[in-house]
Amino acid sequence: MALLVLDAVTKRFPGAAAPAVERLALAAARGEILGLVGPSGCGKTTTLRLIAGFEAPDEGEILIGGRTVARAGGREFVPPEVRGVGIVFQDYALFPHLRVAGNVAFGLAERPAGTRRARTREVLDLVGLAAFADRYPHELSGGQQQRVALARALAPSPAAILLDEPFSNVDAELRAELREQVRELLRATGTTAVFVTHDHEEAFTLADRVGVLHAGRLEQLDAPEVVYHRPATPFVAAFVGDADFLGGTVTGAGIVTEMGTFPDPDGLPPGARVHLMIRPDDVGFTPDPEGDTVVVRRDFRGPVNVYCLRLPSGRRVHSSQPSTAILPPGTRVRATAELLHVVTFPIA
Repeated sequence: MALLVLDAVTKRFPGAAAPAVERLALAAARGEILGLVGPSGCGKTTTLRLIAGFEAPDEGEILIGGRTVARAGGREFVPPEVRGVGIVFQDYALFPHLRVAGNVAFGLAERPAGTRRARTREVLDLVGLAAFADRYPHELSGGQQQRVALARALAPSPAAILLDEPFSNVDAELRAELREQVRELLRATGTTAVFVTHDHEEAFTLADRVGVLHAGRLEQLDAPEVVYHRPATPFVAAFVGDADFLGGTVTGAGIVTEMGTFPDPDGLPPGARVHLMIRPDDVGFTPDPEGDTVVVRRDFRGPVNVYCLRLPSGRRVHSSQPSTAILPPGTRVRATAELLHVVTFPIA
């Protein structure tokens, strides 16, 4: 049985033109790390607030550990403090007047003093900060503060932990290290976690499954590899990785596009019009003075150059090339495409 269930949950805010979250349905298994991604305003943080109990759903039901904690209309509503959910806020929300040990022990107030001290030491050891127990938050680095916030959330042994943009306040060079530390901690404790981020690479690295939200709706929820290689909608395709779309027509030979003919894995009827997803690592090219494709620009990204190419139709596609491959704008080339995964979307 899933530890966390959201069943057709909708949340509306007064004056808003559309629901913040609309008929959201998802479930997280025990010990699973679930990532929710999407642009600003898509409903990610609202979803966390609904799970935590800071908001009540207008429709639908939320269950934690098989118990209903919220049901539309206020017929059932369990307050946040008794839901058994730990929260790591985006700004960590540490108490500046409390030392590290005091922050971690804050959620253990109802336990005996000896038990409280032992549990505080245990979780500080777990996050590698036992030596910092007597320091104040302002004496810690951003990464250390993040681990204190995680320790405070873990201390009461919650059923689940919610993380709101957990790495947004950390320097870029520390994010990969902290992601790995957080993942190891969650695995070691068997804690179910739901985290939200606008960074799909972060979600792919940390989560067992990734859900993509758009305008309050869940467009896809699946393993990271499936979301990337088999996106359910054009929005998902574009959000989780650079994606271009070629117009194509289904024929007996396959899907015919201006970059070639590709297999039709879905068995679409001849004559059907589709958009074919194509990613930069699918596209190659060679300089050719007689080529019908033109280099528009080059974006240097460290390990790779990403070229923008203008096809004969005027449509633009992108190509990922080694960082040492440098061609100026205006260069004529001959472009090719090799797709390991053929993904199409119907043209209405």
